[in-house]
Amino acid sequence: MKRIILIGAGHAHLHCITEGPTEDVEWLILNASTYQYYSGMYSGLADGTYDIDEIRVDVAALCHAHDKQFIEETVVKIDPVEKVVFGASGRHYTYDVASTNIGSFDWTEDTTRLSIKPNYRLPDTLKRLQQAKCPVVIGSGAAAVEMAASLKAAGVPITLITDPELLSGHPSAKAVSRRLIELDVYWIRERPLNEVSPLHFSHHSPINSDAIIRLTGAKAPALFAGSNLYTEDGFLLVNEQLQALDHPGLFAAGDAATLVSYPEIPKNGVTAVRQAPILLKNLLHFLQEEPLQSYRPQKHYLTILSMGPRHAVSLYGKYFSIHPFGWYLKRWIDQRFMRKYRS
Repeated sequence: MKRIILIGAGHAHLHCITEGPTEDVEWLILNASTYQYYSGMYSGLADGTYDIDEIRVDVAALCHAHDKQFIEETVVKIDPVEKVVFGASGRHYTYDVASTNIGSFDWTEDTTRLSIKPNYRLPDTLKRLQQAKCPVVIGSGAAAVEMAASLKAAGVPITLITDPELLSGHPSAKAVSRRLIELDVYWIRERPLNEVSPLHFSHHSPINSDAIIRLTGAKAPALFAGSNLYTEDGFLLVNEQLQALDHPGLFAAGDAATLVSYPEIPKNGVTAVRQAPILLKNLLHFLQEEPLQSYRPQKHYLTILSMGPRHAVSLYGKYFSIHPFGWYLKRWIDQRFMRKYRS
């Protein structure tokens, strides 16, 4: 019997767990935590719309329900030649085909710098932010403004530190700015000179913070650099079939991979969800020595920023809307996604 190893339980791998056939295939899922937290609902957790159980998947139970083996394990190295995966526990696991969907990272934690990547850190980090005297969010993109608005809507005295320009200059930036001002978010429009407390600036007084998170885009995990694989800025390079270059038995989806043909694809959950059906087909086709399918990213897709309960900014291409319907639509989309993975 051939073995497929799924490293990580990200958006794409959740699809493989529920939809992957078990006849003549052994599935082994290695994830650093029993739970996988859905990033699309982080803001809803922060503003009190959801509780913790509503935004997480019990991966162990899901695997059991679909006749797949789960092991709580952090993968530290992959040998793509011998087809062996090495875990932090000291155990190693052989495979016929493997896939990684482990997400991205942000920075090394210390006494004040907190992280929500890997996502099993989310509950503790959010609690620290909510209890802090001067919590800080650093970032100018969707994740940062959404988190800052949601925390402030829940009464957390958040400080948001951004570049002078929000959302890379997207036309919706003015609407987002108005919402942040409406919420009375303490907002510094200047990048800090350092990333530890106290935070220093060229034109603003220093900020002392007891809890800082940085949401400035995806950072590569350490796994690939130590596994003799082709990478770019630490991200695993894959072809249009989602295969690692020079190692066709290793696949990857989501944040931790960069497609050589489409390097500009956003590293977010939407991309992983879109890649999921192609990934599953190609894992199975590879085992059966059948032709693989190519992933073609869509040019535009809907993004909805939840800016506190019943407030949202919806983006599609260069267009945007501030109609409250966006908040209800996001809630429906997210809850529908989670229902698929209730074990």
